[in-house]
This record gives sequence, structure tokens and C-alpha cells, in this order.
Amino acid sequence: MGNVDLLYFLNRRLEFIQRFYESAAAPFAETARKISAGEEPYLHPSNPDDWDSEPPFLEEWQEADESIMVVGHWCLCMVQSSLNTYLRDSISSVGCYWWDSTVLSSLLGAKQGKSWFERYRLLFLEDLGIDWTTGPVSLADLEQLNLTRDDLIHNVDMMSFSVRRDEKHIKRFPSGLFTDELWRNLDADRVRIDKKQLAHASALVRDFCAWIDDIRCRYPQYREVVDAGQSWPSSAVTIDETERS
Repeated sequence: MGNVDLLYFLNRRLEFIQRFYESAAAPFAETARKISAGEEPYLHPSNPDDWDSEPPFLEEWQEADESIMVVGHWCLCMVQSSLNTYLRDSISSVGCYWWDSTVLSSLLGAKQGKSWFERYRLLFLEDLGIDWTTGPVSLADLEQLNLTRDDLIHNVDMMSFSVRRDEKHIKRFPSGLFTDELWRNLDADRVRIDKKQLAHASALVRDFCAWIDDIRCRYPQYREVVDAGQSWPSSAVTIDETERS
């Protein structure tokens, strides 16, 4: 049986990602602020009528803004990969308290879902009796997280640092969770992850995985509750180490 506290390492990763975003984005945000305010070393006339054909230090401001955007992109990818890795390890030899990792790995490979996430959902539902729709997190929101990551990796434009949602993503979710509000008003679907959106993505993954982890560690109790026709709590509880053995 596995004995790794997966939830501890997941939370550690998510906390690191949030701190990393804030520290990495901060100098670029400060540069943009100084340019907008006309502070040293970006002094310029405060009256737009006194500017030349374009705002002063426009190139520097755009580079700072794009830098913040790219930091957000890669932090979201790290959050999404944390979800993927948690689910992978939860059915592996390091995470199986009560399950047979070899059997589950074989069953997962035979699933016919349209995405990796759907294949895991079917595995948990059909072979472990764990219905993700009864958990604390919207599966549609997690799906948007996965689709946004796919956009960031596969929908890159060589001539821009901006990434737009692809047509399938837009059709599936006309209003995106992780899009630039300003560009949305301009009828464009540019992906942009700010501090608040990143925290929301992390909360989705943390709450979903905490719920799974509670069941993973107390699976016999979970089966007793569910087989008796009762509902398992949709929010995770604190797990005592003695309940894992």
C-alpha cells in the first residue's frame, strides 16, 4: 500500500505557484505603474495633448504587460498539471491505500473518454463507484481549466504573446473563466490569468483533490456509506493518520 500524503504535496505546489506568480509579476506591474504615472525613469508630460503620435514609453509598457500575461499563462499550466499529477498518483503504487494500482492502470488505459480527464472520471465512476458530480467542485469549471491549458500549449500565435481560445473551447463555453475582460468587451477571447483568476483555479484543484483524497484514504468507510444509500460529505474532512491503516 502507498503511504504518501499526496494532498500535502499538492497544497505545497499550489501555494508555491501563487507565491511565484505574485513575486514574478510584481516588477513588471511596478514598471507599468511607473509608466502610467510618469515616474522616474519614465518621465513624460501628464497632458495627453502634449504627447507625440503615441503614448510615451508605449513599447516598454506593452512589454511589461505582456510579461505579466505570460507569467499568468505558465502559472495556470502548473496548476492544471498539478491536477493531472494528483489523479495519476492517486491510482499509482504511491497513492493506493485500498486500491490495486496495476488493475486501475489497466482499466484506465481501456477507457474511451474524449480527454484524459474524462477517462479518469469514468474510471472513478465505473470501477471505484466515485461520482465526481457529487463533489464540491463544478466539473465544467475543471474542464475549462483543462481546455485553457490546451489553448496555452497548442493555440500559440508566433506573431504575438497573446493566446486566444480555440473555436471548440468557445463553442463549449461561450463565456470563459480565464479570459481577458477588456478584450471580451472588444469581442475577442484572449486568455489572461490575473492573481484572482489564478487563485480561483488553485481553489478548484485544491477543493476537488481534497474531496478525492478523503475518499482515497477512507475508502472502506466511503463504500459503507454509499452502499447504504447515504451521501458522502461533499467537502473534505481532516484525516487522522490512524484511519489510513
